[in-house]
Amino acid sequence: MTDTPDTILAVSTPAGYSPRAILRLSGPEALACVAERFHADGDYGDWRRTFSATRGRLHLAEADAQVPALVYVMRAPRSYTREDVVELHVPGCPALLDMLLDEFLSGGAGALRLAQPGEFTRRAMLNGRIDLAQAEAVLALIRARSESELAAAAARLGGGVSRRCAELQDQIAELRAQVEAALDFAQHGIELIGAGEVMERCASLRRTILEEVSAGRGELASRGAVTVAICGAPNAGKSSLLNRLAGSERAIVHPTAGTTRDAVTAQLRAEGVTFNLLDSAGLARRPAGPDAEAVRRSRVGAATSDLIMLVIDGSVPLPQDALEIAEGVDAARLLCVINKSDLPRVVEEEHLRRMGLECEMLHASALTGEGVDRLRDMLWRVVAEGRLDASAADCLFNARQRSALGRAAEEIEEGERAVRDDLGYEFAALNLREASEALGEVTGRVTSQDVLDRIFSRFCIGK
Repeated sequence: MTDTPDTILAVSTPAGYSPRAILRLSGPEALACVAERFHADGDYGDWRRTFSATRGRLHLAEADAQVPALVYVMRAPRSYTREDVVELHVPGCPALLDMLLDEFLSGGAGALRLAQPGEFTRRAMLNGRIDLAQAEAVLALIRARSESELAAAAARLGGGVSRRCAELQDQIAELRAQVEAALDFAQHGIELIGAGEVMERCASLRRTILEEVSAGRGELASRGAVTVAICGAPNAGKSSLLNRLAGSERAIVHPTAGTTRDAVTAQLRAEGVTFNLLDSAGLARRPAGPDAEAVRRSRVGAATSDLIMLVIDGSVPLPQDALEIAEGVDAARLLCVINKSDLPRVVEEEHLRRMGLECEMLHASALTGEGVDRLRDMLWRVVAEGRLDASAADCLFNARQRSALGRAAEEIEEGERAVRDDLGYEFAALNLREASEALGEVTGRVTSQDVLDRIFSRFCIGK
């Protein structure tokens, strides 16, 4: 358990009038703070015993008033936060709740302060009651607006995400152990695991992870937006197209290829549907330096998006790897825009279909605006016709978690490539370790303070 010397207090029920409201305290001085002001009605024995409910009255010294209350006690470590927790159930009057907060915070026994957003759940996570994926599920449970969303949140809270990540980490750890052992025995001429087997198992792991990423994209139902990754070769006109769709100069446009490195986002609304447009680095072949990291992030963004918009420069011959990003992508979540239709056409739809690209296509010009209205309609129809799965119950992982899984898949692919290019098992072992740590970010085994701060800042106070 973490060292939390202070005791926190918050109203844990929604604002407004109600038959009952709840004040929650958690920490080493929770019982002492309540005992200083609470008197039980009748002979309940020791009301401080765990899992007890006691009726009585809270004395407000400043107002010289008695407030009827029902006190629930949950002693450490068998409580939500694994600390001493006391809940005070009182009449749900906003003015009364303010008076109670003032009374408890005015001094007396122990160090007591107001809780920060999500601090009860944060303590539950830090003290080992739940992991980070389950903590996020608590927020999803609170925000659920349908039975489908409620079922999805309940599955996450039950540990479904954690168990799946643990299974994947075990498989990665087993392969990594064999790869590292092979390094030790290689100097003796003993081959513990062949390159072919390493590549095959890396490919299998990557496919499994990507299946988890793509399975169930129902989170758009709860967050109310569809994420669209704009992908394509450098200088295909992706940034210009984003600016056209957004109606503003969101991305820098320059004739020099590779202008975009960091992701640029913009929003588009079409017939009541919100689309989050993501423009990132062009998918150049074998990039190096900062460009390599930019391209890696582009691929992760594409893997975790709801829709992929593949932009092709229709005025020049098709690059050799122009369609690589579309490999293995369900045609329902892929759109192709043949850009620069204001110039003489070199690439036609028939050419792309002969190359195996099966999805909706259109010609457009980001420069003149030709075809952009049709593109907006096409985006809306993808949602309106139900081609995207909007069932939250099918979505085990949320957006942050899918991004971590996408990075794990990228690392495993890099490890597979290192073995294929005969760079040595050392690089593959390093990539496998990075993949395992990416999965650790899902459950909180490996995470940074700023990530925790961002997650728990979205909670309301008292949860």
